[in-house]
Amino acid sequence: MARFDYIDTPAQLQHACASMRCCRVLCVDTEFHRENTYYPEFALLQIYGRGQCWIIDPLALDDLAPVWDVLLRPDIVKVFHAARQDLEIIFRASGSLPLPLFDTQIAAALLGFGQQIGFANLVQRLLKKTLGKQESFSDWKHRPLTSKQLAYAADDVIWLMPCYQALRERLQARGRLEWLDEEQRALCDANQYREQDATLFWRVKGATKLKGAHLAALRELAAWREREARRCNIPRRRLLPDESLVEIARCKALNRDQLRRIRGLNDGIVKRFGEAIMLAWQSGIQSDAASWPKPEQRKSHAAGSELRCAMLDALVRIRAESDQISPHILAAKSDLMALASWGRHCRGEPPQVSCLQGWRHELIGRELLQLLRGEICLSLDPGKGKPVVHPIDNGDTV
Repeated sequence: MARFDYIDTPAQLQHACASMRCCRVLCVDTEFHRENTYYPEFALLQIYGRGQCWIIDPLALDDLAPVWDVLLRPDIVKVFHAARQDLEIIFRASGSLPLPLFDTQIAAALLGFGQQIGFANLVQRLLKKTLGKQESFSDWKHRPLTSKQLAYAADDVIWLMPCYQALRERLQARGRLEWLDEEQRALCDANQYREQDATLFWRVKGATKLKGAHLAALRELAAWREREARRCNIPRRRLLPDESLVEIARCKALNRDQLRRIRGLNDGIVKRFGEAIMLAWQSGIQSDAASWPKPEQRKSHAAGSELRCAMLDALVRIRAESDQISPHILAAKSDLMALASWGRHCRGEPPQVSCLQGWRHELIGRELLQLLRGEICLSLDPGKGKPVVHPIDNGDTV
């Protein structure tokens, strides 16, 4: 069984934080539930550093300020695996992000382990250690926690440390540590964790079916739903499903009787929120045309783009295999299609896609442009049967 200290009193927390401050690296994980609430229900915080593991009980402690003070220190590296939801919890509780950080899932993708490898899989592949999965769907809010739950929670950070060390060494050996900083830039942007109600309507399923004043109505309805779901602390779709939101937005006129005829709206919802829903709809429908959202125009791809895209994708996969990196992190299909369409004539500046920026430009972007311009070609090595990339001489046939 994993060794740990269970922290559920202020005195224990102060003592644990004093030890944490001596660490240069801390491995961090959280356990939470989100099935029935808008905000994640924070149930456990696990931290490991310098051979010590602390399991902190946020349900027993009213004030976690001492541990946030430690995690926000800039002289301590905080290690996470798939950090996004953990960071959301910490940001909401502390108002800041625990920087600098190291996300082992992103690091693993930069080393060819796949774009979204799970933690247990990473531990198995890196350390040849099999972690138990029996407690994956435990009720982390129930107290007391069982010994198996606590051991499972401790393992999530104890084994995170050797993963971090192995991945960091490999990244450094391959000159890819700066790549990790670039990949984590969005993850480390505090704006990603602040409410941005005004743009949420783009995520509503069916939003692309609307336009003009009706899309403006959806914008106002989605913003209202988000505020209300947050106030009531319930999942947004439980308050009002996307499909119902779109049906309301497409109405040419709206009253309570019409609301009752829309699937997903029962009498209780109409009675409690009907007036607010109609006001939100009206605000969008009556808005000035200059403020209506403008959907991104569908891009029409030039003739032959599919074939050029397939060739670009083959090049990406060749480079991914030779450089031991996930092909999906090198270039998105949408980026390759944009390049393929531009590549019909290769006139003007190429599109500003991710695979032509930063470290990707050095690893793959330059070659993608060379392939489109006919400066390199792909062929099969007859000896090994593997595809290879080589420059085109005057005598070569493409």
